[in-house]
Amino acid sequence: MSALDSVRLLGADQQHIVTRAQLIEHGVPSGTIAHRLRPGGPWQRVLPRVICLQSGRLSAHQRLRAALSYAAPKGERPRPGAVLLTGLAVLAEAGLASAGHPADVDVVDVLIPNGRRVASRDFVRVHRAPLRPGGLPAGFQREDGLWSVGVGRALADAAPFLGSGRHFRALCAEAVQGRHCERAELLSRLLGGTSSTAALPQVQRVADELTCGIYSVAEGEAREVLRRGGLPEPLWNPVLLLDGRFLAIPDAFWPQACVALEVDSRAWHLRPADYERTLTRGNRLQAARLPVVRATPHQLRTDAVSVIRELRTLLATGPHGPWNRISWSRQRI
Repeated sequence: MSALDSVRLLGADQQHIVTRAQLIEHGVPSGTIAHRLRPGGPWQRVLPRVICLQSGRLSAHQRLRAALSYAAPKGERPRPGAVLLTGLAVLAEAGLASAGHPADVDVVDVLIPNGRRVASRDFVRVHRAPLRPGGLPAGFQREDGLWSVGVGRALADAAPFLGSGRHFRALCAEAVQGRHCERAELLSRLLGGTSSTAALPQVQRVADELTCGIYSVAEGEAREVLRRGGLPEPLWNPVLLLDGRFLAIPDAFWPQACVALEVDSRAWHLRPADYERTLTRGNRLQAARLPVVRATPHQLRTDAVSVIRELRTLLATGPHGPWNRISWSRQRI
């Protein structure tokens, strides 16, 4: 088998993304590499030391593989888990709608151990894990063969580079609602990383909302409206029990008055079934003779006064319904 035949097999296994060191290892002379990389040649240089054995535009997967190859130790054969994908590319591949389609991600974030001498370049942004033990997470191998951090760590690494705090809140809400990561894990990643990331306003806001039980952007915006209206802080997403049996998990609930608030928004539920469950939940509360105030995010933005007035009246005239038979827990079912 010739050197080029060997390289073709290698390229087929790696989506045609190889390093210069791999080509040399397979016996391809430097002159042959240079000739094939000439303008109009069959190969193209993607990044320093990284070559695509095809011409034309790279696919989303090829860009990810090229970024991992670029950030790998120079001159060494790529080792599984030595470099990990992180940031928005991981979130897009996980299916978070707010992250966009994987093909539309402009920057590929990679995580390497601290102390390695490799800089951000072109479409690759390099993150360095702390030197402390466990600084570089173990990562996992995806179905496409590439190595990645989990969604929680990817959100923490993406936080400083998202221009909109609302965008970051939406990503975190989708991650928790879609069970891509647990609330406790996300909080640990956001607050247990670098001090600069933990101090970001959008990180502090998300951490505060997650701590009090808020799991969507719509609920976070509703909380801000309630605060501006001078209403007491409700419980967010509590588990309500009627005579010790499960009743519902309303978006917000004031236990002293037994009043619930439901933020009805099809846009902030991941699937139509989620929206249907919201309607069913409100019906169960009303069947138990507990007053439920319904509002859409649009109402809360444009007509908050009427929503606040209705809630204030109910809070002042409570407790309502079978208040002495209602108990609650902060734990989600």
